[in-house]
Amino acid sequence: MLESNTEMSNPRNKNVSSSGNNSGTSSVGDQQPQSELVSIGLSFLGALIAARCLAVVSRLATVLAAPAVGFYLFTTCPTNESFDGKRELKRVLRGDELPDDHPNKPKPPSSTHNVYLQKGFLEKAIAKVSASIEAEAAALAGYKVEIMDIGGVFKIASIRHPITKTAFFWLGAVHKWRYIMAKDFPTEHSKTD
Repeated sequence: MLESNTEMSNPRNKNVSSSGNNSGTSSVGDQQPQSELVSIGLSFLGALIAARCLAVVSRLATVLAAPAVGFYLFTTCPTNESFDGKRELKRVLRGDELPDDHPNKPKPPSSTHNVYLQKGFLEKAIAKVSASIEAEAAALAGYKVEIMDIGGVFKIASIRHPITKTAFFWLGAVHKWRYIMAKDFPTEHSKTD
């Protein structure tokens, strides 16, 4: 380190350039990798600044949008009285909530003139009748409807079907009740001592 300082301070050494290159001449090949590194570094720095700005804007949008979305969900949450358990249970049992490619969903009738002889019409009619009978049987057996309010923003309703030992769940939000899932619940065994 001491030797390099003396070389720089010695005025007789004319081969030393201002950039610290001992050859006296600077070549284009030496500057090319340095300019690429500078370009890559500036690109990386620009990407970091852009990512930081996007993160700030995202946080700001979240802070501003979250209360608005919460207020919207709060004001459009359906009432407990709007949940008709028997009607919703009928919809689920007749297959309205199943996807179109599900094997248990009745096929819709095709567009021909004689609708009554079509297989799709009969499947749909049988599904409606069996769903109505099963829903009425569940009502007579005493199904339980429970509605859980989650902060006034949305509600979860459940029906415990006593005959099939199945619990059905709906989500209530934005003025509607949407079917979520069905789950079998274990039977309660009484202990005898």
